[in-house]
Amino acid sequence: MAEELPLIHTSRCEHLAAIAATHTLEPRECTVFSESLTYLFYGRPAYRSRVGSQFGEPIALCPVCFVFKPRTVSRTLHRVFPCDTGAVASDRFAPEIPASDLAALELAPEIESARRAVSLFFEHNGAYFAGRVMAGRSFVGGSVAARFYDLLQRPGPADYDDRKSAIEVQVNQAVPLSGQLLFVVLPKEFLEEAPVRDAIINIWNCDPVTYPTFHGDAPAAYYAVVRQEVAKRFTEATRI
Repeated sequence: MAEELPLIHTSRCEHLAAIAATHTLEPRECTVFSESLTYLFYGRPAYRSRVGSQFGEPIALCPVCFVFKPRTVSRTLHRVFPCDTGAVASDRFAPEIPASDLAALELAPEIESARRAVSLFFEHNGAYFAGRVMAGRSFVGGSVAARFYDLLQRPGPADYDDRKSAIEVQVNQAVPLSGQLLFVVLPKEFLEEAPVRDAIINIWNCDPVTYPTFHGDAPAAYYAVVRQEVAKRFTEATRI
């Protein structure tokens, strides 16, 4: 199996003050599973909000990314899927993977499931981070695994993003941040807020990684910046 990658939770900066006050990620009601869940992705900052795509919208809609140490949150998982369940449930991956395949896609709720999936479909962590699927795999014809592999290999353009190949992890309880984080990626302006800076550095005891924002940009444009910052840190730590 591939070496364990960190779990990653991405949110919007408008929630950062509340997170800094409680020092936890609180589960939110999920319409797909009809229960309160905290969503993370394995090894990739894959989540993107539906809001913040317009130029000139407030920087509070910019992404903030929490990167957890391996073998922390990953010890108590609720569900694991090889791709984004919201996209599956809304039939974004049809015809290869229709919404009716959702239950069949579920993996064992343990971090080893994610590590095996990386080895099976991508071979190593670097290829998984970049979404480069490995060619030449063979699965039983018509099986969910075979159709999922076809989805991974389908060329663009498409009306969905890279979450077709991002391993989703669900936790059904609050996730404490103190002592569990490697680093937090956020806009420079928000680190200048004393409660946020104190929480990251002194209470969560992790590194702040800042990125600059520019007046008039669309907040959604910074998801690519966050991915670059995470990739840089992972490369320096030889994780990918």
